[in-house]
Amino acid sequence: MLRYMQERFPLPLVTLMSLSFAVLSLGLFAARPIASPSWWLQLVLLTLAYLAVLLRYRVTDEWKDFDHDRVVYPERPLHRGAVTVRALVLLGVVALAVELASVAVLGGLPGLAAYLPVLALSALTAVEFFATSLLERHFTLSFVLHQMIYLPLFGWAAFVLEAPLSGATAAGIVGAALLFTAVEVVRKFEPRHDPRGAVVADTYSTVWGRTRAIVVLVLSLLASAALAVLAGVSVLVLAVAVLIAAAILVLRRRDRAVVLLGGAGLPVLAAAMLS
Repeated sequence: MLRYMQERFPLPLVTLMSLSFAVLSLGLFAARPIASPSWWLQLVLLTLAYLAVLLRYRVTDEWKDFDHDRVVYPERPLHRGAVTVRALVLLGVVALAVELASVAVLGGLPGLAAYLPVLALSALTAVEFFATSLLERHFTLSFVLHQMIYLPLFGWAAFVLEAPLSGATAAGIVGAALLFTAVEVVRKFEPRHDPRGAVVADTYSTVWGRTRAIVVLVLSLLASAALAVLAGVSVLVLAVAVLIAAAILVLRRRDRAVVLLGGAGLPVLAAAMLS
């Protein structure tokens, strides 16, 4: 299990990502004063909820992508026998328990009710919206449908953080979801290879081409920041996003630079949203 976590769910990195989205959510939606005792409690619970969601998705994807990975990534832990299916199921159950416990403590029964659309959409992604063959043929459609889950996720966050029902809150929800989209493009930006050395058509730079993938990444970052400003955060967020986007465009020919800049942009933008 430790080997699996190291290879497929590096806890320090994913925890930083979860913490960043918790900070971002508080910056966009929180009604409580920053750094008050209740604010810190919300920060911890949101981080746990987001971390558990990501772990549950990771486990679900192992099952959903099993046949594909068996052919092109046979070195992964599940396929080479480093982790068992039973262990992964247990891990997924624990992740779901932590997720629901965090949701319940944050919002009580109303919060749990507001979370139902997240669970429903995530269940649909697990079965590829009952359209596996269609989505296998249409990569971009699959991408869009899988990103949709982040709208109800951040809608739930806005609800439990007592954000007002307003256009500004709606802008914040869409902005947060777009930033998650940018992170997703970064996560699967670099080309991957099968055992024969052939490029696998399952990353954004490979399927869309580098230029289109970078355009999606940069536009997602900029649109996210602009919507965050409309939601009420400091214009500093937009300035930071412009700098990150400019650096990505300058270094666009270097895969590692694009990934590092895009990844580092998340905690930086999240911190800026508290200003």
